[in-house]
Amino acid sequence: MQAYFDVPAGPAAALVAGFEPVVCRGGDWLFRQGDVADSMYLVARGRLQVWVDTVDGGEPEPRLVGDAGPGEMVGEVGLLTGGRRSAGLRAARNSLLLRIGAADFDHLVQQDPRLMRRVAGGVAERLRDRTAGRAVSRPGFRTVALVSLDGVAVAERIARRLEAELSRTKSTLVLTADRLGALGAPPLGAHVEDVNAALVDWLSAREAEHDHLLQVADPGRPGWSEAVLRQADLVLFIADSAADPVFHDWERAGALSRNAIVSRRALVLLHRGSPERLPATGRWLAGRDFDFHLHLRDGVPGDLARLARTLDGSALGLVLGGGAARGFAHLGAYRALVEAGVAVDWLGGASIGAILAAGLAAVPDPHEAIAKARRAFVEGKPFGDVTLPVVSMLRGRRMQRLIEEFLPGDIEDLPTPFFCVSSNLAAGTPYLHRSGSLPQALRASAAVPGVFPPVVHEKQLVVDGGILDNLPVDRMREQPVGRVIAVDVASRRRTEVDYDSVPSPWAIWAGRRLPFARRYRVPSAMSMLLTSMTIGSMQASRASGERADLLIRPAVGEFGFTDVRPFDRIVEAGYVAAQQALAEAGSSAGAR
Repeated sequence: MQAYFDVPAGPAAALVAGFEPVVCRGGDWLFRQGDVADSMYLVARGRLQVWVDTVDGGEPEPRLVGDAGPGEMVGEVGLLTGGRRSAGLRAARNSLLLRIGAADFDHLVQQDPRLMRRVAGGVAERLRDRTAGRAVSRPGFRTVALVSLDGVAVAERIARRLEAELSRTKSTLVLTADRLGALGAPPLGAHVEDVNAALVDWLSAREAEHDHLLQVADPGRPGWSEAVLRQADLVLFIADSAADPVFHDWERAGALSRNAIVSRRALVLLHRGSPERLPATGRWLAGRDFDFHLHLRDGVPGDLARLARTLDGSALGLVLGGGAARGFAHLGAYRALVEAGVAVDWLGGASIGAILAAGLAAVPDPHEAIAKARRAFVEGKPFGDVTLPVVSMLRGRRMQRLIEEFLPGDIEDLPTPFFCVSSNLAAGTPYLHRSGSLPQALRASAAVPGVFPPVVHEKQLVVDGGILDNLPVDRMREQPVGRVIAVDVASRRRTEVDYDSVPSPWAIWAGRRLPFARRYRVPSAMSMLLTSMTIGSMQASRASGERADLLIRPAVGEFGFTDVRPFDRIVEAGYVAAQQALAEAGSSAGAR
């Protein structure tokens, strides 16, 4: 507390006396949005979730927008303004907080005004970072509970593998019920009621000594399992993909329901060898409530490294924006990242960025991905099936066939986590695709209005995701990633024309067909549709890009939206831009 408020030891003693300890059990609300703001809290142990009620055309829906861990102050904005809580705080696990009321805080400020400067300064820093679009890195998951779902005793084995991976850079301890006695833990009772404060304090002390605590739950030891599940920042459910995804009695009894555990939840699905296709993930997800899932293949070391980075908060998300054929630059940017040793853990995108991100999620090798994209877009010519323009200028069948050929299956079966966005045509709201048919999601995300026909999704017409969110950086921030790189291919080039008014269709036709007629540089109808769509989202894309940790902007303004012939040149533009951005980022880091 002395370090947080930046006060000498003497005033710090009075400061401590002004705070009272508050214990908040996992699942309990510290306060709710709209409550009177009469106090602030310093998180000493545990973790709190920040919830905001959002209204999207109907009833308010609670949305998880962040969390707060040890050493962070919460509730100070309401205390300073004297209003009501702008968000609700719920304990994700058993937490210890230090509370100070408004009257006691005012009294302490009169004695030492530095307290007010420190609190107000913290609020100002957050507002400044938010205004400037600066990213807030995730702290990762320090305390993790591992639970086996398939009846196979694999949780401890995975914990040991994670320990070896995390211990390269972080202090990590694996705890099982059988090891507690040897490590000096208080006696563990046989029932949930036997879990006492001494064991909780002992676990908190181990957490303070290590960067990561991996606790293996045991359904046969309910007392121990209750303690670790309520002490966890994240619950990892481990399952063997070859096993039967049957529900166990302790699952049916609600022991692992959201009412019992409110911490983040993830599924880790184990696979033997190194298969490229990972089918039937959905059968493990059906009826279960997870925040995200990861695949762990025995023969792919990168899968374990991705899981470790997710736990320690250093996972990286790559966001690819829309831009039709100019999006081929994404492939070059990705190749430059791979060559620089940057590991991509999460992929997301909109429009053409969604299609290429899905391709990279399925085929992480950049050279193979580029070759497949060349075959699909240059040889497949998806922009060539012109039709009677009743609903759209293109039938979309060629694009549909290519997507189904090169990117079949379901989203959840991709080896690398992936999402894309589309736009609900009637409601005017974005839709996030994280599961279900991959071809359908990609067709929806790339269904440019007027160019491709809309897609029916859940009995709703949906169109191109780039209309509402052409660079979904904020959506990526909702995933368990610590850093985000975004590639924006929206053109910002200013082009002057050499005529005072748009020529007639006959004059344009003559300039293109007759040898001595004047040639006018007029974009095609399809190009104008694509350009108009990007104009509508350009400002939002620019703001989203600023919220990324690294923004790559390839110089693609000279290329047409539907011209696939300069494929390799567009890819090269992305490669050069990514190299430059990485070099500049490295220079800036070195200067600091």
